[in-house]
Amino acid sequence: MRFSLLGALICISAGVASPQSDIRKVDFKNFTYPLRGPILGHSAMSWLGDPKNGYSQRKPIHLVNGEELSKDSAFVMDGKKYVQYSGFTFQSVMYADLTGNGEEDAIVVLSYHTGGTQTTNYVYIYSPGAGEPKLLDFCYTGDRAYSGLYSVRAENGTLVFDLLDPTKASGDCCSSGYIETRYRWNGTRFDRVGPVTRGAVK
Repeated sequence: MRFSLLGALICISAGVASPQSDIRKVDFKNFTYPLRGPILGHSAMSWLGDPKNGYSQRKPIHLVNGEELSKDSAFVMDGKKYVQYSGFTFQSVMYADLTGNGEEDAIVVLSYHTGGTQTTNYVYIYSPGAGEPKLLDFCYTGDRAYSGLYSVRAENGTLVFDLLDPTKASGDCCSSGYIETRYRWNGTRFDRVGPVTRGAVK
């Protein structure tokens, strides 16, 4: 199943790769992810991994072949049948050392589809663990032009998010600019580091 709008908005850049590690053997398309907080109505990025943040636990996401989707409705137009689905799909995974221990970590991006026009992304960061990956943290981003995910990548040990700039929105779907923010792992969480910068969407 293809979601062309999300594919156009998400531009994933790979970080510098270490030698292949056990984390690359994990099948993130057939995987269970934790979930917290509200699913919709996001207008900003928020970290969800720490229970102290006050976000309630939700039913986990169980991806099978990269999807956990429910059929919402179906209709016929011009003789063709169209089906609308809601739920989560796998978007991408990249590998880079974000903890400074010389081992690769995984940065996994999922998309949530409402069956309508609203969308949001969830980003999970896993490190190698004993028997199974260890979740470092995860977050959601905003909805499309309102801090929706434009790009996420690793650079020099930092995690870099480019989120669409709501001040440059042209309708709900699009923005001509993005806001770049960098995070560094401090051993327990990702702290924001360096200045926030802005760029133009290409």
